[in-house]
Amino acid sequence: MRKFRLILAIVIGLTGCKEKPPSKKEAWMDQPASEWPHFSLTNEISFADTTYTNLANSFLVNTGKDTLGVSCKHIFMVFQDQLGLQNIDLGSGFNYWKLYPKNYKEEFIYIKSLINSDSKEEIGDFNTLKVRDWLIFEIDEQNSKLYPLKIRYTPIRKNEIVYSVGWGMKQEDNSYPGLQKFKSIDNLGDYYYAANYKSDVLPYGRSGSPVIDENGYLVGIISGAEGNLTVIGSVQYLKKLFDQYKVRYTEPGR
Repeated sequence: MRKFRLILAIVIGLTGCKEKPPSKKEAWMDQPASEWPHFSLTNEISFADTTYTNLANSFLVNTGKDTLGVSCKHIFMVFQDQLGLQNIDLGSGFNYWKLYPKNYKEEFIYIKSLINSDSKEEIGDFNTLKVRDWLIFEIDEQNSKLYPLKIRYTPIRKNEIVYSVGWGMKQEDNSYPGLQKFKSIDNLGDYYYAANYKSDVLPYGRSGSPVIDENGYLVGIISGAEGNLTVIGSVQYLKKLFDQYKVRYTEPGR
């Protein structure tokens, strides 16, 4: 009987180890959005003959092993149109890429390299980019004033409430990034469709903004809009990139 109880206890223990505990809520989520740490960034990107400032959005992520920079891949559509780039490769004319919050431009990070650079990957159009709309960067050095978001690897549930935090193209007051509330409508694996809770607030110009859950964990990236719905790139694809490019990361519960 004692032997049976011992075996049963071991089995229960092993089964319990496989279950991932829920993410612990970030303390700053209980504070007003104006007091949240600085994690919503934008981009300054310099090439030989052109420098783009305040282009799209970006942010930092904490993989559990390292801090990486992130932005949206369809930013390359600008480079394709204006610089003639054809692939997800910054090319020989590239000078630097800097990430910074619009309201604290003196706090910045330079990227060291584009991790998922691929000279064989065509830029394409938005309809194909929305499936793979993540750029991940190795950063040059840390900046303690900028906060890397923790990542939630479980998928967004249908009707789950999520938030994007980023800078709009036509945002007049840049004292703080804009906060938008969404409800998840449809999960298509590598991206989601979500409905905006405020019909008078448009997501345009907010590409690359981080999407967080109600615990403050990263669950996606703003990719664009189709009709009245917002397209959100899924962390599922980000995880694929981590595996493909051998980026070290730790999932909660591991």
